[in-house]
Amino acid sequence: MPEVQDQAIEPEAGRPKADAGPEARAPFTSVIYVHGIGSQRRYEETSRLVDRLDQYLQRQHAKGNSIGMLSKIRPRVEPLRPNPASGIIAYIRTVFSTGPKFENARSVRFYEIYWAPIMAQTDSVRRVIQWVFRQPLRPWHTLPAPWRERQRLRRAALAALFDGGRPPPPGVEARDFDGLIGLYNDFEGPEALRDYPGGTFKDFLAFVARESEGHPETARRRETLARAWRALYVREELRNAFVLTTMALALVLSAAGVVLGLVWALQGLARIPLLTSLLQTADVPLKVDWRTAATLAVSLASLLGLGKLVTDYLGDVEAWATYEETDLKHVARQKVIDNALETLTHVLCDPDCERVVIVAHSLGTSIAHDALLALTRRNRAFNPTDVMGGPVPLGKIEHFITLGSPIDKIEYFFESYASAFHRYKRVVETLRGDIGDAPFSDNRHPHIHWINYWDEGDIISGALQSPTAAAPKRQRIDNVHVASFRFPAPGASHAGYFDNARVIGDLFQVIFHRKASFKALEEAAGKGPYDYASAYLHPGEPTGSRTPYFVLVLLVPWLALFAAVAWLLEARALATWLGAGAGALVAGLIGAFLLSRRHRNPI
Repeated sequence: MPEVQDQAIEPEAGRPKADAGPEARAPFTSVIYVHGIGSQRRYEETSRLVDRLDQYLQRQHAKGNSIGMLSKIRPRVEPLRPNPASGIIAYIRTVFSTGPKFENARSVRFYEIYWAPIMAQTDSVRRVIQWVFRQPLRPWHTLPAPWRERQRLRRAALAALFDGGRPPPPGVEARDFDGLIGLYNDFEGPEALRDYPGGTFKDFLAFVARESEGHPETARRRETLARAWRALYVREELRNAFVLTTMALALVLSAAGVVLGLVWALQGLARIPLLTSLLQTADVPLKVDWRTAATLAVSLASLLGLGKLVTDYLGDVEAWATYEETDLKHVARQKVIDNALETLTHVLCDPDCERVVIVAHSLGTSIAHDALLALTRRNRAFNPTDVMGGPVPLGKIEHFITLGSPIDKIEYFFESYASAFHRYKRVVETLRGDIGDAPFSDNRHPHIHWINYWDEGDIISGALQSPTAAAPKRQRIDNVHVASFRFPAPGASHAGYFDNARVIGDLFQVIFHRKASFKALEEAAGKGPYDYASAYLHPGEPTGSRTPYFVLVLLVPWLALFAAVAWLLEARALATWLGAGAGALVAGLIGAFLLSRRHRNPI
């Protein structure tokens, strides 16, 4: 942590002096923010979040909708808990009120889990590029795998059938989801392993029929749902195979195009007599070949900072998602988790902190999720009878808000595993936990409301399904789709959540008014049953409006490839038409991007 000049920061407001006796301190709400990938600077991303909330309130006031104001926005420092000798921690203190005379004033503190330096320089450009080009083979490994394997991926496909309040497939009832996911969990049990050792989808259908014996209508509905589940999974994997292959093809063609362009440039330079004469005099002959062009291309990429871009972004993901403990990069991953646990423990153990909201962006969403599960395991070790109660009081966390989360993609590319030993899989899954367990659920009831904002134009994000509970429970991730830009620009869309009025407006309501809190719903309703579904915010904006752009983008590399093949086969006319078509598409897409750069729903 950078050195902080104590005299430039006010002491913590409301904290009694050493001789002040048992004076009560004012309660407050804490927001813990976890930043995303890249070389972020400490406090910068958290400051952006506070600024956006402040701007939202100011602009609402300018529109005649005065809903409150933030004041006394100042940084503070305090000793770390539970051991003050271990250091200090900084936060941004704000006071929210609904009027100029500080009516209904309440204090909200913004803390930050800052992990960027730990992941700096943990991977090489070569290793990241090698990993990228291995990915097109992944769908062809998962598709033929036994249905019993890669369980979280399979469950995610089933959850997607019911996501966002979608109606179930024809002939299926919503309750069949819980029944089928429970049977899928049992399909990995010892008895099913003995009776159906192959673990294929056909075996699973036979297992479902056996377990539903005596209930023909239920058996029929479950089989219908199972087949719809399998069909969706296959479609998704085939789509993944096409998209990943197209991305790899685009990278190869782009690199080849750059090298070819440099060869032509070198040929042009070689035709300049004065230049060639000077180079010969200096004993530096100008070689016009592919190797020279490739070397120049690598040098140009380095000068433009493309290598740092690759390691800062893809390298962060690849290093963080190192789950094998025998890999050296796992040490950095564990340091990130320990750093997150330190901040979480400090905030949650403050007796005056009444409520906690965790907000995370990009890769920070995976870090926050894994840190919460790790903290729960610690609590379970020390207090197995009351995991939510302590030693760290997890019950204070009411919301987990993720923006542009790659959790499902990390599960797909890194975390899914196969093993010949079913006991190993059960041990790993049980120790890890899911949203059906603490802290996301408490006593089989939803506790933390996980709201996930995603954008179809943001290729890193997606509707999250992989954390779905392994057993039939009512907890779900609340996937809310936003469309920040008309053109699906990945970079702008990934950063666009902080400028989106829907996202910032919901964050304001959650942080300052406990909107969509399961705990507040229970307190208001008294005795159950509770209508948890009424707290959900999904589905958000309709999807599919930008699909034509994606289709055209994916078409460009294939047109370029066919043009190159036609040229090599000396079908020059066809090659010209295909090349012209690819060029026209690129020009059109660039034009659409330039015309659609304005945010659709600004603060």
